Amino acid sequence: MLDLGLPEPLMLALRWLLLLGPICLVLYFAFLRETEQRARIGGLFAFLYGVPLIFITHSIAIYFGWWRYGWDALMLNGIPADILIGGAILFGPGLFFAFPRVGPLMICLPIIIGLHATLFSSLEPLVYAGPNWLIGVVFVFVTAHIPAIYLAKWTAESRHLPMRCALLAIMTGGMILAILPSLIMQAMGGEWAMLERPIWSTVISAILLGLASVIGLSANKMLCLQGGGTPVPLDPTKLLVRSGIYAYVSNPMQLSAALCWVILGLYLQNIWVVAAAGMAWVFVQGMVRWHHRHDLLKRFPEGWPEYKENVPEWIPRWKPWVPTPASFTVHNPSAIWPKALHGATGLSVESGKGSATYQPAGEKRQFIGIEANLFALTHINFVWAIAAHAALIILLA
Repeated sequence: MLDLGLPEPLMLALRWLLLLGPICLVLYFAFLRETEQRARIGGLFAFLYGVPLIFITHSIAIYFGWWRYGWDALMLNGIPADILIGGAILFGPGLFFAFPRVGPLMICLPIIIGLHATLFSSLEPLVYAGPNWLIGVVFVFVTAHIPAIYLAKWTAESRHLPMRCALLAIMTGGMILAILPSLIMQAMGGEWAMLERPIWSTVISAILLGLASVIGLSANKMLCLQGGGTPVPLDPTKLLVRSGIYAYVSNPMQLSAALCWVILGLYLQNIWVVAAAGMAWVFVQGMVRWHHRHDLLKRFPEGWPEYKENVPEWIPRWKPWVPTPASFTVHNPSAIWPKALHGATGLSVESGKGSATYQPAGEKRQFIGIEANLFALTHINFVWAIAAHAALIILLA
């Protein structure tokens, strides 16, 4: 271990250097050197992934006593905001732009061994290392930093779409369930204090949050599987997705976020977190509708107007809107399971050999076996669709 023995003013300067240094690094590579547009988008995704994941992992580290930060200025849940943002920039777009052809593990491993292992416990009063701090460092790198660089790399190279969508889903969940509520409570008052809540309240809230999250996660899944893209307009789908959860509501992700904020706010007994649901409505009225007019309408002039006329933005339909029936082929159509599907909307049940198959109209991808049966259930009504999509999220992971 190296004992720096730096005075407090220099440690405070080091704290700001951890923010300004990564910013200058990214500005240099992104704007002063010729960096491709896809690489810039990947860097942005890596930063947005890093912010909530660094916040969550550092909060866990503080809770377990792996380390804590000194000073009280610009803190969010005990984490310096400048270190949070600077870390997300450095261990995301910064290192990716600096070493675009080096594997993320090979980038981070020398930093863990050569920098953190030698200096981390000598940075007081910037950070006070506790027992097992090295476990916390490895945990942060494995959970937050390395995946962020992979996300940037895969986005720049247009590879591993399912993994990119999964990481973007984690990013979105962290923003919705961790970053935004913490910022609201920092500004307006309130605290997490989850261990002080009744167990029954925690269990019920967790179940409701899980159900609300299924709406958003299933939308992410459909955009990846059938749209061939991500939920972020900077990396859009190649096809217009109108099946699955999108057959019931046109803004499932915004609906999911609004429901999560209402449930979480009621659980935390914080009216300001509940009020955050209004932000989802404002986002739809502004950004989402603008995106629909200037992107989806132009890319899908034939399918989008008809879809918008039949599928609502917020209140899901009870029955799906399916303009052309999907094909569900099953070995024995007279069995009890297919009989339950006779009242399904937009589903053509046919007899066939072998495992059950499901194929939406006009799409090449076909689902087989239990996945086919679950997709068929999404044609019954909204409740059945949520249950089926919850299982599909696990099966298709």
